[in-house]
Amino acid sequence: MAVSGVGNAPNATVIPPDKTGFNALTSADFLKLLVTQLQNQDPTEPVGNEELLNQLSMMRSLQSNIELGEAVKSVSSNQNLSMAAGFIGKTVKGSLSDGTAVTGVVDSAFLADGAAYVKVSGQSVALSRVLEVASN
Repeated sequence: MAVSGVGNAPNATVIPPDKTGFNALTSADFLKLLVTQLQNQDPTEPVGNEELLNQLSMMRSLQSNIELGEAVKSVSSNQNLSMAAGFIGKTVKGSLSDGTAVTGVVDSAFLADGAAYVKVSGQSVALSRVLEVASN
């Protein structure tokens, strides 16, 4: 019997690598788990109020941590973009991802995939690969 792989499924959903396990859970998912737990609990030994409050507190704490992490990523990206924008109009030396050296005046700065880049002579150079900035 032939079995097709999951990747061949026509309606397959691609999950980003950072959205797996606990990272993929939302507060709505936790609420569903909590309701399911309450519906399926042993009626002779129901979950105590204290345990229920602890679970709710943990859910709120987790949601706050997720939101804080996203805010920190945003601030970091904005700082990197600000730094890259500071290079506009300056001559820089850097290298492309393949190691090719690039020297020229920075025309623009932008973010792509969470990393800051500068445009030098029509080529995108990652901010982390800028090796030298000449004072103009």
